[in-house]
Amino acid sequence: MTALYEHLPVDIRETVDAYVADLRPHPWRTRFFALIDLLEEKLESRAEPKPWRLIQQWTGIVTATLEHLRPDSSVVECLGLMSISFNEQWRAQALGQIERDPTVLDRLVAICPDWEDIVDSVLEAHQRRPIKPGRGR
Repeated sequence: MTALYEHLPVDIRETVDAYVADLRPHPWRTRFFALIDLLEEKLESRAEPKPWRLIQQWTGIVTATLEHLRPDSSVVECLGLMSISFNEQWRAQALGQIERDPTVLDRLVAICPDWEDIVDSVLEAHQRRPIKPGRGR
């Protein structure tokens, strides 16, 4: 499996590298909130009225960060990040676990009240600007 990280633009890889270095010693809850804060910062600083590109960029950063920090599906915050990642295997694993245990979503919303809005935004961004497989080699 090829890592998404390898296909990201240099500036995004640098962002991922900085996040991975900062987040590696921390638990998944801290990592989760740092990545959520990054999304909020991106959306607050945007100049364009439609955030789709920023949301997809953030999802790519989340996915590449997970590639470096080894996802742990036993941790609800990590499971949430896996569920919105571009990695189809992680996403399917997370969504299957969320479907089997509906309390996972409740716990995510309790931890991050905006979680459902974030998930909806990621889904809408993908529908409006679908990622085309095999693009940009």
